[in-house]
Amino acid sequence: MHNPASSSFLAGKLTMLYFHYGMCLIAVASLLGCAANLREALPGSIAQSVKESVTVVGQYSAWRSPSLQVSHYRTLFYGYDSVYYWLVARKSPKGGALYEMSIAADYGGDLRHYDAVKFADGSSRLTGSHRHDTERCQFFNSLVYACLFHDRASLELSQSELEAAQLKGLRLTLSSGKQDYKTIDLPANYIQGFLQAVQ
Repeated sequence: MHNPASSSFLAGKLTMLYFHYGMCLIAVASLLGCAANLREALPGSIAQSVKESVTVVGQYSAWRSPSLQVSHYRTLFYGYDSVYYWLVARKSPKGGALYEMSIAADYGGDLRHYDAVKFADGSSRLTGSHRHDTERCQFFNSLVYACLFHDRASLELSQSELEAAQLKGLRLTLSSGKQDYKTIDLPANYIQGFLQAVQ
């Protein structure tokens, strides 16, 4: 026998499901759009987006650029396999700035080790400040049991490297040293804007 109350309840649930799905798509599209805009923005616009703060009881000034990202959707491990990265500078009252690129990765499947970064000229450099967090573990598609991870790492960069990259940008490959994961880029305009804000 048909139950109108049950049908109404299911319809309400489906409506909410479609609503949340739509909101998720909008959020993802917004994030991707912001990242794309940063790659095309003028240096002055990027400089205005750099956040400055004072740390260690006023002893150090710190700057952080807006985040760039690369991502792709993985069907087996539900969700986006994403890497977010941004530039950071720290300067003491005595002068001289320390620069680094911070990396945050969200992914599922096998645990990764973002231990190194390879440069376009074939050289490589070890990363630091490693951190692995397990977000959750579960069965995906009722077939594979796997975990979702959130990793952090950082790469030291010199001021001279960044100044030289203001013309052509930097193209970097995140790697374990034995296995390459993702290739990311720091566009020339992005670096120019960051250095304008810091200097």
